[in-house]
Amino acid sequence: MTKKFKVWFLGLSFGWLLLLTGCDRLLSDGVREASPLGEANRVVPVREDVNNLYRGMGEQIIAFGDSITAGAGVGTQAAYPNVLGSVLGLPIVNQGRGGDTTATALSRLQQDVIQADPWLVIVGLGGNDFLQQVPLAQTEQNLRQIVTRLQQQGAIVVVLAMNVKPFNGNYGKMYQRVANDTQAYLIAGVLEGLNDPRYLYDEIHPNQEGHRILANRVASGIKPLLDKAKKPSKLSSGVMK
Repeated sequence: MTKKFKVWFLGLSFGWLLLLTGCDRLLSDGVREASPLGEANRVVPVREDVNNLYRGMGEQIIAFGDSITAGAGVGTQAAYPNVLGSVLGLPIVNQGRGGDTTATALSRLQQDVIQADPWLVIVGLGGNDFLQQVPLAQTEQNLRQIVTRLQQQGAIVVVLAMNVKPFNGNYGKMYQRVANDTQAYLIAGVLEGLNDPRYLYDEIHPNQEGHRILANRVASGIKPLLDKAKKPSKLSSGVMK
């Protein structure tokens, strides 16, 4: 091994070491430990063109989604919306419903969300579409309708990229397209690593620790938005931790 090659090899090895230490920790059994924050911790400047960012109208912050939002297996008190509300010091209404696809969520959007006069809605949908093999184009169309209808009512929309292996590739791009095209606010990576059995109640749903991690990731991702947005008077007195 030449001296030049040794220097190159050591430099390459050190570079990989730095890369790995910046990622989630790899356990001795080969399972990667979920980072408490995931991609949501990567600071992304809040775009000035986020739809309704400065409108300041509405009364509620609502988490809208499927059984993960609803807290299947752990109950609403331990579900991420309630934990998130405690972290942020702001009230969050849980409008999750088990089994919802983007289509069934769209069908109850008016009654469960729009009629509640939302200021900000956190949308976490897509997992059941994948499980039921709904064509991705249909999922995207439904999600766009949900986002745009909420925005037409004056709400800020936060889209959670609820993509996790094995459906992270195309779904991740879909969430990004919807957020870009509708000027919604995207938080990526919220379920990263949470399909590890240590964070699951069953094969799909997070346990209490999984919901705590999920809530912290959403909190980290949403705080820059909340700092910049114009809050309605009802929520402006909330103290964020």
